[in-house]
Amino acid sequence: MIKDLDTTKIKFLPVSQENLILSLDRLTRFKYPEFKYNRVFTDILCKYLLCPKLSKKQIAQLDTKIFVSLIETIWNESVKQYLPEAAADLNFNNAVNNDIYNTYEMTDSLKSLIEAKLNINGVISIINRQCNYDNLPVNLKYLLKLQEKPSIDTKDLRQKYNLLFPVEKVILCEGVTEEILLPEFAKLYGYDFYKYGVKLLGAGGKNQVPKLYCELKNELKIPVFILLDADAQATAQTILPVLRDIDDIYLIRHGEFEDIFSLNLIKRTVNNSYKNICESSLADFKQNAPMTKILAEFFRIHELGDFQKAEFAKELALNLKYKTDLTDEIKEIIDKIKEL
Repeated sequence: MIKDLDTTKIKFLPVSQENLILSLDRLTRFKYPEFKYNRVFTDILCKYLLCPKLSKKQIAQLDTKIFVSLIETIWNESVKQYLPEAAADLNFNNAVNNDIYNTYEMTDSLKSLIEAKLNINGVISIINRQCNYDNLPVNLKYLLKLQEKPSIDTKDLRQKYNLLFPVEKVILCEGVTEEILLPEFAKLYGYDFYKYGVKLLGAGGKNQVPKLYCELKNELKIPVFILLDADAQATAQTILPVLRDIDDIYLIRHGEFEDIFSLNLIKRTVNNSYKNICESSLADFKQNAPMTKILAEFFRIHELGDFQKAEFAKELALNLKYKTDLTDEIKEIIDKIKEL
């Protein structure tokens, strides 16, 4: 470990305004902080530190205090170059850090990283000057609103502006259809995920769920709700012995997520999306087969191209209109998420 580097005699290029904004964005996304802080800080040192020039391997060997001190100097001097009047506000930093303390399990090394005295306030001022609020990722929108109202309870701020952060619970699901549609179903049901701090993560398949859950339960203080298809019994049995008391797991009773959709919603989506080509009826979808197979066959017969689950989920989201579009099992799932 490198412990004898004089951080007062370094030479560096100023971090560009674009990279300051990008770095703040990456530091405040929903990802385990120790990983993202190390990655962002290392990228800054690799790109902007001129003397001493350090490789990634050498940076990894730096004492944490030196590592943080280098970043503080480069970050804060860079902000000063663009906005000399924008002073650091460590009270604001503390408000941001409180979210991290409340969300993630803490280690000494993580604490050292997140307590770096960075001029976040100055970067937010740069964002205010350069960026359109509506085009910002939600984590940066949250920081801007927090800067405007530093004394407000962060949960009240989230609910008032639908900002997702601070995240209060996580939904872990198998795939992209759930990622697209579950938030839309919940919003129609009166439970907006962004308002209530619900972060949804897709694992990319049922076989990936146990690994991702084990990572999350070791990293997070907040509860995790696991949603699985009916055929994931073995996956559930793998998870149950290590399931935390604050977490919950739900298996769809029959079939896949697509099998609990409203048939009227499916029919309306097909007819609106392909009204110049074909028209469907409820009978087209009332068959004893998985809904994805029924839809794939419908697409084949009517020459609509290959059935793509994600694309069809997006079309379904656009056609959601009525509370009757929510089946009893969809409402049951959302109720369990609310109760978690």
